[in-house]
Amino acid sequence: MSIPQLPIDHLVPPRAAGAVCLVESALLFVTAGSYALELLGDRAFDANTASMSLVVSLIFAILLLAVGMSWLRGRLWPRTPTIVWNLLLLPASWTLGTSTGLWFGLGLALLAIVGIAAAVLSPAHDIEDRAL
Repeated sequence: MSIPQLPIDHLVPPRAAGAVCLVESALLFVTAGSYALELLGDRAFDANTASMSLVVSLIFAILLLAVGMSWLRGRLWPRTPTIVWNLLLLPASWTLGTSTGLWFGLGLALLAIVGIAAAVLSPAHDIEDRAL
C-alpha cells in the first residue's frame, strides 16, 4: 500500500521561506536598534561588545533582507542560504531559551523550523553542472 502524494503548491513554500527571512531580518534590525539605543544612551555595559553586536546584527539583517527579497522575486540561489541560516538558528534558539526565556527560544526555534521546511519544500532548480 502506498501513500498518495499530495500536490504541493509551488508558490507557497518559496513565499513562506521569503517571509521567514524577512521576519528574521526585521528582528535583527530591531536588535541592532536596541544596541544603538544602549550606545547612544551610554547604558552599554561594554561599549566594544555592544558596538560589534550592532555591526553584526546590521550585516546579517541586510543579508537576510536580500535573501528574503530574492525568494519573493523567484531567484535561483536563496534555498541553500536559507536552510543553513535556519539550521544555525536552532542552537541559538536553545541558548536564548535557557538564558532569556523559554518562549523566546521556542518562538525562534519554530521560526527556524518553518524556514527550513519552506526552503526544503521549495522547488529545486536544476542547474547544469559545467565545472569540467
